[in-house]
Amino acid sequence: MFLSDIHADGFRNLQTFQIDLSGDINIVYGDNAAGKSSLLEAICYLISGRSFRTAKQGLLVTHNLADFTLFGRFSDSTMLGVNYNNDSKSRKIKLNGEVVRSLSSIASLYPVQVLSPESYHLIDSGPLERRKYLDWLLFHVEHNYQQIWNDFYRLLKQRNAYLKNNQRGVKTSELNAWNEPYELASTKVNQLRESITNKVFPNIRRILSTLDFEHANDLTISYYSGYTGNLYDKLNESLSKDLLTGNTQYGPHKGDLRLKIGKHLAKDILSRGQKKLLVNSMYLAQTEILKEITQKDSLFIIDDFTSELDDSNQQMFILALKEQTNIQIILSCLQADMLKPLIKGYNNVKMFHVEQGGIKLVQ
Repeated sequence: MFLSDIHADGFRNLQTFQIDLSGDINIVYGDNAAGKSSLLEAICYLISGRSFRTAKQGLLVTHNLADFTLFGRFSDSTMLGVNYNNDSKSRKIKLNGEVVRSLSSIASLYPVQVLSPESYHLIDSGPLERRKYLDWLLFHVEHNYQQIWNDFYRLLKQRNAYLKNNQRGVKTSELNAWNEPYELASTKVNQLRESITNKVFPNIRRILSTLDFEHANDLTISYYSGYTGNLYDKLNESLSKDLLTGNTQYGPHKGDLRLKIGKHLAKDILSRGQKKLLVNSMYLAQTEILKEITQKDSLFIIDDFTSELDDSNQQMFILALKEQTNIQIILSCLQADMLKPLIKGYNNVKMFHVEQGGIKLVQ
């Protein structure tokens, strides 16, 4: 399955458009600020219900308009539409003409991976982005992970509420009533995260070796659960601080994916270009695991493809993309000519030129 066409009206700086997409590779090119990223963002928002550039949906509406509408059709005739109204701050999603209430049912329909300039915070930023990396894959390959995470997060909020409401008079028996199920829920989340880390790491290392990544053999990736030792004991040890802050100090919400080159954190060793290769490999490995476990097709969106990759690394990355099975690729760049030598071997390539918000298929 792949996204075969998309129609958009009132989205960002884009003129109203309807385009047919290739199931293999689509190249979007044009000058800076022409609307390339907006097109990729529209596609991502339609499929996942989220923008990869902002959490503020109102910013997605064309200036002076009240709403935007996106509509897409998949190769299996599935139809998906979304409308967001900026005045009422409301969103309506329809799948095959039926209103959908749960965003997760849309996100699981056609998994979408996004590589954008923001994606490279995966290495340099705090642990939140790395937790999202693991949770995205678990959401798609473990059918009950969403419920497991929801159960944990509900207990976390309830325990925090108890701490805030009882800062002067905590009863051990009452706190234990929260600690025990919280520990059990935490264990379930962490076991799945550690398991998926162990599955994806060999794929990351193998892909890096094909990209001539000089530190491939020295790379280690491990999951940190958000605590060391016994969680129940850690909760008791941190009670004074938990009461002071009104927040639980230990648990999966503090987890992290630790990337090291030898004994050092990868972010302290790698150049910007090397970090990009590592992040690219991490997302490619996710796609491989997704296909291996679920047999699902997926979409790979790459915004600003040529940024910080020299010609040699661009070619190697395209070759790595070609090794992926059943993925649809949509990428943006400044100049399409530089990519023409790299796309040989794809049966169906489409190119779109974006200029001042207008999108035109290049024959």
